[in-house]
Amino acid sequence: MSNIEKVCIIYTGGTIGMLPPKKNNPLSPLVPATSENLKKFAHFLEKLPVETVFYEMDPIDSSDMNPDYWIDMARVIRNNYNQYSGFVILHGTDTMTYTATALSFLLENIDKPVVITGSQIPITKAGNDAAQNFASAVMFAAPDTFNIPVIPEVSIFFNNKLLRGNRAKKISSFGYAGFDSYNYPILADMGEDIFVNKTVIRKPSEKKIFIYQNLEKNVFSFDIFPGIAHQTIRHIFNIPNLKGVVLKTYGAGNAPTDHKFLKEIETAVNKKNLVIVNVTQCIKGTVKPKRYDAGAKLLSRGVISGADMTQEAALVKMMFLLGCGYDIDTTKKLMQKDLRGEISADAPKK
Repeated sequence: MSNIEKVCIIYTGGTIGMLPPKKNNPLSPLVPATSENLKKFAHFLEKLPVETVFYEMDPIDSSDMNPDYWIDMARVIRNNYNQYSGFVILHGTDTMTYTATALSFLLENIDKPVVITGSQIPITKAGNDAAQNFASAVMFAAPDTFNIPVIPEVSIFFNNKLLRGNRAKKISSFGYAGFDSYNYPILADMGEDIFVNKTVIRKPSEKKIFIYQNLEKNVFSFDIFPGIAHQTIRHIFNIPNLKGVVLKTYGAGNAPTDHKFLKEIETAVNKKNLVIVNVTQCIKGTVKPKRYDAGAKLLSRGVISGADMTQEAALVKMMFLLGCGYDIDTTKKLMQKDLRGEISADAPKK
């Protein structure tokens, strides 16, 4: 029995475990159930040759996810790290990529799989995708048992694909293929056989696990759109205690060249000392700030390139770096450096 791998299942709520609050009204709006209720429908775990231990956090709809909850999750993993071969986090889909990104930064020096999964249909309903996602995530969290290479990073498993967590994006609110990774190859593909792309997996750390426990919440993210008023920009930049902004721009990193708009950007960078990061609104591609004059004008006013980071990754990375207490210049440099595989090392930054 001592050779059986143990997997820690961290249950946070989300669609996978939701039930109608009124038993006599199955159409009442779904709410997160307890892990005990979820386990009643997870008999497939008994067929897996691993030991699974549930750790229930406060079950929430992932719309209520927040930085304090992320830090609590990181603490659970750290405190139980040596007892398990890997961790599976059951999570709602709406903010799954934010959580995966946050944990990728908060967890330093991991050498075990941390797999986040969930479902589009609750495990209690017929035709659900929960059982397959759940069972597969457990398999990746117990690699020796299933003869799978260890994938020592925070990942998302969904619809037979294992994705790097801080590269993933939610692409559908209803389809089984709820997530994809457009700017980075998938880590593994599951079918009759399991294919693991060893060339793109991060190397395990030989150091002791460490977690960061501070995230800066005074950040903001918004889309540029045709006709956006410079007064709106000014109000955003005047938010009290604001430290950083993710600016979601057009195409390869372009924004209006209107003088008043650019003046607000310049003031925010030079007088308010805001960190402003340029990411594209496109789900695929990278920021190339010198390709067009509309992007070069942002660069010349101190806006830094987020290259091919997702909007979620750029925002959470900013929260992480500012939470570490780095000065503005260091934060800007690190925002453009690959720390956890969230940005391509060769992505153009100028």
